[in-house]
Amino acid sequence: MLTLKNVNSFYGLSQILHDVSLTVGDGETVGLLGRNGAGKSTTLNTIMGLLQQRTGSINFNGIEMAGLKPSAILHTGVGLVPEDRGIFHNLTVLENLKIGYLAGKNIWSFDEYQKYVFGLFPRLKERLKNPGKKLSGGEQQMLSMARALGSKPKLLMIDEPMEGLSPEYVERIRQTLLAMKEHNVAILIVENNIKLALDICQRIYFIEKGVIRYEGSSREVRDNPGIRLRYLGVS
Repeated sequence: MLTLKNVNSFYGLSQILHDVSLTVGDGETVGLLGRNGAGKSTTLNTIMGLLQQRTGSINFNGIEMAGLKPSAILHTGVGLVPEDRGIFHNLTVLENLKIGYLAGKNIWSFDEYQKYVFGLFPRLKERLKNPGKKLSGGEQQMLSMARALGSKPKLLMIDEPMEGLSPEYVERIRQTLLAMKEHNVAILIVENNIKLALDICQRIYFIEKGVIRYEGSSREVRDNPGIRLRYLGVS
């Protein structure tokens, strides 16, 4: 589904990603882990066209995405939930959802979209008329994820969905991610919660200073505390 080959990406003259290669298969959940500043968010932003790579290939379902605008990448079937959530705080939950829906190609009806996201996030249905700024952190994260699903993506990239959330909402988001897997949505997730990542992901990549240093199954990472200690500083 998604294949990165030798991707090099820069902020100005500073190179952040160095020959990054990774894959995400159909319906697969893959974790991209590493310490702060390792290049995780840069990888997602580069895939989404928010930061253009200088060299290398980013191919999604046979489409070469190098040089495409983010709106065009969205229409290929890739969605992004950014680290800052990116919701419109002065707009209601319903208005945020409408924006997410209209950003896609309207390949399903708005009623179908609402039924889908309310099945995943029933709390949002109760908060439809509330502005984003009145939502809790967990509710804002739900809204950000729900809005990204408006274009009915085949691949959803999620950047640090659990950051700053209470244990209750961490569990809610975990259950939602597992439910999305049942709907055959592929997920590429950046997450510092190693326990969660190992729970929901089939494979894990570790990135360090913009270089992919390790790739293996979640079971291999779970059974090898040395790997976790080396790349995350936790055993």
